[in-house]
Amino acid sequence: MDYYSTLGVGKNASQDEIKSAYRKMAMKHHPDRGGDEATFKKISEAYDTLSDPQKKEIVDLGGDPNQQGGGFGSRGFNQGPFEFHFNTGGVPPGMEDIFGHFGFGGRPQRRNKTLNITVDISLLDVLTGKELNAEISIPGTGKRKMINISIPAGIEHGQQIRYEGMGDDSVRDLRPGDLIVNVSIMPHPKFRRENTNLILEHSISAWDAMLGTHANVETLDGKVLTLTVPAGTNQGTILSCRGEGLPVMRTRNRGNLLVSIKVDIPKNLSQLQIEKIKEIKNNI
Repeated sequence: MDYYSTLGVGKNASQDEIKSAYRKMAMKHHPDRGGDEATFKKISEAYDTLSDPQKKEIVDLGGDPNQQGGGFGSRGFNQGPFEFHFNTGGVPPGMEDIFGHFGFGGRPQRRNKTLNITVDISLLDVLTGKELNAEISIPGTGKRKMINISIPAGIEHGQQIRYEGMGDDSVRDLRPGDLIVNVSIMPHPKFRRENTNLILEHSISAWDAMLGTHANVETLDGKVLTLTVPAGTNQGTILSCRGEGLPVMRTRNRGNLLVSIKVDIPKNLSQLQIEKIKEIKNNI
């Protein structure tokens, strides 16, 4: 992969130019803005590589730091008794995120471990965003520390937030590891999420479905909306409340609240009521 071409910069580009190019292309290709997810991942990988001086040096030497062996196979740098493996998960404790300065006889520069935690948030937190404190433990030391976590509005279930340098710091001579926060969104008793839209069921009587009515529904953030239910509404009809859904992350846009109408059919009718309904039916 040509990381420079991916970001549209030359090999002599400064870090400011690399960062500026990344921001421009990320805004253009971000999936939340209708961009292609695969392209966005390539852009992010290119920036992650070129913004790290050690990885960038490997690229400038003709290698690829995101491949096993440092990626020097085409130029013979990985020949001989030495093999270096970059972090792809399951590495030995204390050896995460080995980027290394693999010069002639150079010694890999290591960093402390990346830590993973999971935080549970509510659907209302997705609407508003949330600041919270989390206590993390440092493996093998018995030490604990408090971390402030900022959850952006519109985040998806299962998304991760990486905090650089906020993970393991038990070995003082090594760079601090990162902290990865896995976000878990708890189910809501009334609302169901579909991307940025919220689905809410609302029941009306069969008579209101036939004759039409006005229905009051409460939004996720507690507002009360009055909806017009037209005469002849069927079971499963969707009434849309524009802009009352969840936000699109890092934008001002919001999805819709979709109210699914459920028609309650009366039960245990008396014989007299049944006869009257039959009479109405026969006269339609």
